[in-house]
Amino acid sequence: MTRNILLFTIAGLLIAGTMLTGCKSRSPASHTTAYVKTDTAHAVIAVFYEEVKGFGTIQAIHALDLEAKFDGIVHFENLKGRIEKGTVLYTMGGPEIKLKKDNLQKALANAQTQYHYFKQYYEAQKTLIKKDYLSKIDFEKAVRDFDNAQNNLNNAQYALDYFMSMTRYKAPFSGYLDDLQVQQGEDAVVEQLLGTFQDDDHVKLIAPFYGNPRELAGKKISIEINDKVYKGKLIYLEKGINPSTGGHTLWVALQDTAHELKSGSYVSFSFLTNKHKSVAVPEAAIIRQQNNYFVMEIINKKYKKIAVKTGLERNGLIEIKEGLKRGTVVLTKGAFEVFYGNIRKSMKVAD
Repeated sequence: MTRNILLFTIAGLLIAGTMLTGCKSRSPASHTTAYVKTDTAHAVIAVFYEEVKGFGTIQAIHALDLEAKFDGIVHFENLKGRIEKGTVLYTMGGPEIKLKKDNLQKALANAQTQYHYFKQYYEAQKTLIKKDYLSKIDFEKAVRDFDNAQNNLNNAQYALDYFMSMTRYKAPFSGYLDDLQVQQGEDAVVEQLLGTFQDDDHVKLIAPFYGNPRELAGKKISIEINDKVYKGKLIYLEKGINPSTGGHTLWVALQDTAHELKSGSYVSFSFLTNKHKSVAVPEAAIIRQQNNYFVMEIINKKYKKIAVKTGLERNGLIEIKEGLKRGTVVLTKGAFEVFYGNIRKSMKVAD
């Protein structure tokens, strides 16, 4: 009996010791302070546009199909590339050209001889009629002969000048010589296409427009192509809807003095309309909660949750229509973690 009591007592002491040991090992949980890496930015004034994206082609506004005006051998002064206004594009030579030039020069020389003869005769007849030594009919005939001689001289000079200009053709504007159809030194015949010459300073975007054409009336058009904004001018707008595109085809003239837009290229673009300035913050500063938007404003080293009304996005900035003023300091990096880590209205900023 005594032995059983002793065993129960020892067992009880062991259980109690185990429980005490377990309680000792349970220390209060340690709470480590979590630091979030943060960054800030100032609300700034930025330019925003409404954007309508699309696809179109670039073409030169001024382009020439270079055609042979006479039979002859073609020689390109500049085979390809950019050519300044007034530079010779091509010349034509050969026996046919030389013969034609000789004949035109002879015709001009004959016209000059006749002109000088009839001019002297006219001056003499003018003196006689002043002294009443000549009838009016004879004087009128002298006037007609002189006028005809002068017209023949002008025509002969024009024919030679035209021939020389078409056999030594100069660039009428600065542009780009391309799409050559004949080899250097090849024979060409009248009306044969030699190549094309295009103005690469002034180009046009040809594209469908899916909005209301009245939206473009009286507005300056800005177009963004390859991250560069070009000022444009509407030069043509198709009245009806083009069945192949479902939109109104338009042409927008663009000035491209840097020659970044190549004729014939297919580009993506954005119409930039309704240009305006507005307060803006970096995209990283915006926190969305359901259908509401917030930023974390910093005032006296404290975060404050500010409700804002957002607008357009451009170049990494978000337009703020309501809620912020220019110069306000907002949290960017870490804004999401801070906002959802403590939903109190304000919290102290960690040093």
